[in-house]
Amino acid sequence: MSYRAKYTWLVGVVMIFSLGGQAPAAYKNVNPKDAALRAVKSFYTFHLARKRDFNVPNVRLRKRWLTLELYNALLGELKREEKERKAHPDEAPYFEGDPLTDSQEPPDSFRVGTAEVNGDLAKVTVTLLWSARTSRGRDKRDIVVEVAKGATGWLINDIVNSDGSRLRDELKSTGKLVEVRGTNNSLAHPRG
Repeated sequence: MSYRAKYTWLVGVVMIFSLGGQAPAAYKNVNPKDAALRAVKSFYTFHLARKRDFNVPNVRLRKRWLTLELYNALLGELKREEKERKAHPDEAPYFEGDPLTDSQEPPDSFRVGTAEVNGDLAKVTVTLLWSARTSRGRDKRDIVVEVAKGATGWLINDIVNSDGSRLRDELKSTGKLVEVRGTNNSLAHPRG
């Protein structure tokens, strides 16, 4: 090996070790509030740029931003809705529209507001915005996205809608609605 090759190899090895040693230290110094805000912003940037139909392929695309509990609850609701659709093909599903924005008509944009961090949990305010071009007209609504810190970063654990209802609670309660439909073929919709 020539002197030049040895020198280049040595410089490369030193750079790899020096950069590798700094990455974990930099990760430890990340402000939890900033990390939670970035996770929510990353999710809604992805979410609003793609189709938001509430179906299995779209939920799977969003898995990396969701806690396992919320992900499984969303898939469970879709499975339940499929059974209901077969039994009652003329009835609308419980979740019409996008449960991750709590809207039937998708917002045009969003703003991530403040975050309140308490240990491994954070609450991030997100303002959803609709332009004048939509049937809603110019409109905005705040939701609170609750995120939990996991091994891979901050993950969405629940969404509190503008009326105070929680997505996970609604996902749990919809299984009980099957019995109501089966008895009198009507559905008392908790959202009104």
